[in-house]
Amino acid sequence: MNRFIAGMLVIGLASVVGCDVKSGTAPGTDPNKPNSVKKVTIAVNDSQTITQDRTDEMKVVVTRSENKDPVTLMVNELPKGVTLETKDLTIPGDQNSLTLTLKAAPDAPPVQDHVFHIVGKTTDITTDQISVKLTVKAK
Repeated sequence: MNRFIAGMLVIGLASVVGCDVKSGTAPGTDPNKPNSVKKVTIAVNDSQTITQDRTDEMKVVVTRSENKDPVTLMVNELPKGVTLETKDLTIPGDQNSLTLTLKAAPDAPPVQDHVFHIVGKTTDITTDQISVKLTVKAK
């Protein structure tokens, strides 16, 4: 029941604050539930803004069904001059979120709606990629 409520919260949050939600599935491994499906869903705001020479945080929320596997995030295609400061990108099985910290260099070129991607992975599940629009503003 708690997983259902957490899943509904993620979907509700996505519809209210402009989040993107993506999932991935794999066959369940519980012999007592032969038709079960393992599922991982990640959700994150679909747009962010950062200012040159500053940091910005974004929270990634994960829900799991039929598993408690750690979820490792992959962040790809950040714009020039923006780096991911968060080093440990794994959300342990007993947690449901991770805050990512982005840093824009002082000379990061200003850009509007640059699309970068986030994907969640377990040992046997890969979510569809989330596209996030990142705007870099001049100081």
